[in-house]
Amino acid sequence: MAEDTRSESGRSETGGDDPAPARFLPSFVWRASRDGVIRYANPWACQYLGVSSEKLVGQHWSVFVNREDIDSVLEAVRQMSGNALLRNVDVRLRRVDGAFRWHTLHLQATRDEEGNIADTVGVATDIHECKHAWELYEASERRLQAAFQGACMGAWEWDMKTRVVRMTAQLAKIYAFAEGTEAVTLSDLTDRVAPAYRALYQRKLDECLRYPETFELDFLLDEQVVPHRWLRMRGHPEYDRDGLLARVYGVTFDISQHRQHEERLSLSERRYRALVESTGAMVWSAGPDGRILPAGGSWSEFATDSSRMAGWGWLELVHPEDREITRRAWHDAIHQKTAQSLTFRMRRNDGVYRVMQAHAAPLSDEHGNLQEWFGTTTDVTVQHEAKAAIEARSLRLTVAMQAAKIRIVTLELSDWTLSIEDGGYRQFSEHLPYDMALARVHPDDRAALDRTLRRLANEEDRSANFEFRVENPDREQWIEGSALLQRSVAGKAVRIIGSIIDITERKRLELMLRESSRRKDEFLAMLAHELRNPLAPLRTAIALMQKDEPRKEREQDLIGLMQRQVEHMTHIVDDLLEVSRITQGRIALKREPILVCTAVYHAVEAVAGMAQARAQRMNVQADATSWICGDGTRVSQILVNILNNASKYTPEGGSISVTAQADDAWVSIVIEDTGSGISSDLLPKIFDLFSQGERTLDRSEGGLGIGLSLVKKLVEMHDGRIAVQSPGPGLGTTVTVDLPRLHHHEPHSGAALSALDAPSEGAVRRILIVDDNRDAADSLAMLCETENHITRVAYSSMEALDAAKDFRPDVALLDIGLPEMDGYELARRLRQKGGTAPLLIAITGYGQAEDRIRAQEAGFDLHFVKPVNVESLLKALSVRAA
Repeated sequence: MAEDTRSESGRSETGGDDPAPARFLPSFVWRASRDGVIRYANPWACQYLGVSSEKLVGQHWSVFVNREDIDSVLEAVRQMSGNALLRNVDVRLRRVDGAFRWHTLHLQATRDEEGNIADTVGVATDIHECKHAWELYEASERRLQAAFQGACMGAWEWDMKTRVVRMTAQLAKIYAFAEGTEAVTLSDLTDRVAPAYRALYQRKLDECLRYPETFELDFLLDEQVVPHRWLRMRGHPEYDRDGLLARVYGVTFDISQHRQHEERLSLSERRYRALVESTGAMVWSAGPDGRILPAGGSWSEFATDSSRMAGWGWLELVHPEDREITRRAWHDAIHQKTAQSLTFRMRRNDGVYRVMQAHAAPLSDEHGNLQEWFGTTTDVTVQHEAKAAIEARSLRLTVAMQAAKIRIVTLELSDWTLSIEDGGYRQFSEHLPYDMALARVHPDDRAALDRTLRRLANEEDRSANFEFRVENPDREQWIEGSALLQRSVAGKAVRIIGSIIDITERKRLELMLRESSRRKDEFLAMLAHELRNPLAPLRTAIALMQKDEPRKEREQDLIGLMQRQVEHMTHIVDDLLEVSRITQGRIALKREPILVCTAVYHAVEAVAGMAQARAQRMNVQADATSWICGDGTRVSQILVNILNNASKYTPEGGSISVTAQADDAWVSIVIEDTGSGISSDLLPKIFDLFSQGERTLDRSEGGLGIGLSLVKKLVEMHDGRIAVQSPGPGLGTTVTVDLPRLHHHEPHSGAALSALDAPSEGAVRRILIVDDNRDAADSLAMLCETENHITRVAYSSMEALDAAKDFRPDVALLDIGLPEMDGYELARRLRQKGGTAPLLIAITGYGQAEDRIRAQEAGFDLHFVKPVNVESLLKALSVRAA
């Protein structure tokens, strides 16, 4: 023990004596010093523990106490103070076989001469069996209470002499007494009965208690106590030897639900009768032999003499053509004793035959013996005529479908089987598995069609329109269709119903028109380029003529006329080229400084609703300090289009990440998704307008509908670059867009080529002019010489390279469309890698965005489109490259 006790007499100070009473006690006795060391243990304790007294003395008492009970013992010792030196606590002591048994430990402490607690004596009495029995009793009590609670049942006992009622907690809860109520008076119970039932309750209870027999009583509790609660009481009275009522005991349980069921059943029966009457059905019954019993009510209104309906007389009112068939059907139903439905014509009291539908059901007793027939007969003439009209309409629809070659396709979502109706008749006698049907679709269209149908099945779309090709051995067949999702009454998607039509011939014409349009665009672009070449020397010649000495007024008018006509021709060429640009999706940019993180977050916000609807996670990390120069609308169009594709081709629950970071030259926007990915054979054609754009992106639901082809063009128009990477199908896609970074010290002009220093007045340049059009080259040389520049003309790339060795030009005016070696390659050879001289200026008929980008990549400093604006060119020649 934690406290040391000492008896005032009977043992020595060393504690080694053996109290005589303890030796003979059949209980576990020991004495411990203040620090808990055992100083004595009686033979019974040694025997219980299986340890000799010599080994036990000197050990701490905790060696034989269960660890979980040590704190209880220490707490009991700590509570010994003042005169309270006795404590009891239940603990488990370890027996010699290692088992722990419950004991009640009686602790008594003694004080030493100074008044402090000395030794502590412990006497343990074995209560293990008693403890086990009590636990069993408590478990049984808990099970009984749980059973009462589960059955909403409470037990009670009435003492009729004291008029006191003892009850269980569950009964107190049923009666809505306060929690903890165990006893009330009989009048308290009566006061809980609903006032309208109270007198009846008391009268019936008095009658039940007159005899020593089990009774049962239903009653309603007061609404002020518990709303709408019905109780059922089952009890048994007991009488004493003198024949007086001594006590009543029993149970009470809640039957509110049972009463509600009875009320609903009664209401249902009333509703059924009202429903039958409201439908206009005529009710009848028949004996087991099928003879109709006399009926009145609505039958008297239908038949002239309703009594004729009894027995088999009703058959006389049936149309002669239907009479025999109806009689045989009724005999078969009687013989088989099964429910039957009959449709026949019956004569009404005005002599008009009406189409009637009769339903008969056999009613049997609990042993299965047929007792009677119950039936209804309803006038369905209107429905019959409507059905005939529908069948006629269906026939007309069938003829129309056959004429238009339309087929109806049904996809059952329960087992994903497909059936096709051709003109109203099943084309296949058995269901066609979906995978087998999909395998007939062209491989390039298969994924898009499957995606469209699964979006319908997943209720992402309500309807869909689609085109696809079917693989046939002899020819390629194009199919156009539309589909709707059909739901059950409960709102669950059950099937997809669609119509398809063969559009092969129309598609062939469409492709021919598209090819014709493409060739037209190519012709317009080439025509514009070819027209620029003759216009270039004309404009240069006019500029030279204007630089000569003043001419006569007539000559000056002629020069003005020629200048106006050349400008007019230039505008016509520009218009032709603009038509080609619009047809091919070319867009003019309105450049301005753009903060990249703002553009990214705006694009993410635009697709956030779509991603949220598909439960997709979006992670955005954007550098907040990077700027680019571009068209804000088109940059947003680029990002939104890519994010739309990422969301569309990423399954629900997938993730999309957007990262924007920058180095000194570029701002990189990387969009990664965990979607369907791209196959390796499709990646090289991902930006191809006709292979990728039309077959995949342009048919995708939602988005901008312009495809990655235009995205690439928009990126390139911003002097950027785009790349698409994918490990393969199902492994996600990564799209990287790189745009030139705009630094704070740069002018926000959006210039495509290098900025130039201010003009240097009077500077003379050594200019090399290269063009295979001799008129264009010579006229351009003469124009430059009017500004005192030194020129050298070359009509081929090789001639230009030879001339450059000796001439060492400051500026090179190069045509791009040179034979043998184009102007791009010539520019690379004229300017060594890393060099800045000579100043390279492109003079070309190619003036589209990709032409300017390509010229910049080849090293050109400036780009002029034929016919050259003379003033702009001469101004450029008067400055040096920055």
